[in-house]
Amino acid sequence: MHSKIALPCALLALAATGTGCNLIFGIEPGTEGASSASSTTTTGSGDGGSSQTTSGTGGDGGDGTGGDGTGGDDGDGGDGGSAGGTPQCPPSNCAVGECPVTQIPGELGSNAKGMVVTRDLVLMASNQAIVAIPKDGGAARTLPGTLGFGDTAWVTYSGGQLSWTNWGNGDVLGISIDPPSSSPIQIAKVPPPEGEHVVTGFGRIASFGDSVYWATQTPSAVWRAKADGSQALAEQVASGEQVIGVAVDATHVYWSEYFARQILRKTKDPLGETAEVFAETNGYPSALVLANGVVHWVTDGTGAVQSKATSAAPSAPPFTTTVDAQAIAKSLAVDDEFVYWTVYMNSEGKGEVRRAHLGMGDTVTLATGQPYFFEIAVDCGSIYWNVNNLEAEEEAVVFQMPKPSN
Repeated sequence: MHSKIALPCALLALAATGTGCNLIFGIEPGTEGASSASSTTTTGSGDGGSSQTTSGTGGDGGDGTGGDGTGGDDGDGGDGGSAGGTPQCPPSNCAVGECPVTQIPGELGSNAKGMVVTRDLVLMASNQAIVAIPKDGGAARTLPGTLGFGDTAWVTYSGGQLSWTNWGNGDVLGISIDPPSSSPIQIAKVPPPEGEHVVTGFGRIASFGDSVYWATQTPSAVWRAKADGSQALAEQVASGEQVIGVAVDATHVYWSEYFARQILRKTKDPLGETAEVFAETNGYPSALVLANGVVHWVTDGTGAVQSKATSAAPSAPPFTTTVDAQAIAKSLAVDDEFVYWTVYMNSEGKGEVRRAHLGMGDTVTLATGQPYFFEIAVDCGSIYWNVNNLEAEEEAVVFQMPKPSN
């Protein structure tokens, strides 16, 4: 992931802070009711807890990030998640704590990063290309047309097009998935800051309608461009101290200000002159998901999972699903009933997949295994996540498990 170059030292430091099926892969199903003793739930007026959401492509509408669902015709509101078509999902026949975990076979590159799910594929940014993993069990392959453009980082899917950011220079490219194409397009370049020659693109990406929005680390800013590549240079939406997560809906663009511990937003059309503080966060916010009028996010430092309805007053506090400083949440996704997130490393040095009902604090652990659980995505029947040690160069690993029936 080249984190030693592109990831701030503060982020690296914060990121490091039952038997069952498939133990050959070091993964155990979770147990019903397994939640951290330090978890807390708070409520406030205007929280997003009571609003039912549908899953959407990154994020962060869609989910992110996170990411961390189906974006629909208008696109998605954040990175990660699933999108495209109506998948056929058989009913689940396993309960919490009993669902098998499967490691997806094949050569998946290294340093797994952003991930989205379409009707037929899991698409993941991996080192120097996008990897396409067929849901029907076919062999994973490098997606034609995505190799040779630098280090792919974060992805978003909308209107049949996959768009992705380049870690090393903040550029954004795209390629048609439906219908399939092997000819990528250059969506837009980020102009380097005055006196600088390098743009770095750790920040996430989101899409909505005919545009994509993304964040760069150098300069620390939010950008947008038409998804069809009709702009030569990206338009700057906002600047900040350390922008990471991005989400968007029909009226606003939202982003996470890491060190300020805030979610900010601006109107899109016309573009607002000043940013509004949408929410104060419990910890350093990173990945965002926006689905059905609710913004969801995770934080470093405190391991919080929080949400807030876009219609809520700026002064209204967010809803907090959990706070667990011993289990830092890394990415999230949502569907009609639940918010799902990965735990990078818990107090026992293991990674986890956790879940809670939307608007509730009933956290349960769905899977536990090797450390460094990273990006997560969901579709109507399954949960997918990858593994990435941010401080090492390692082969990409992706796991899948069916959603529990309860």
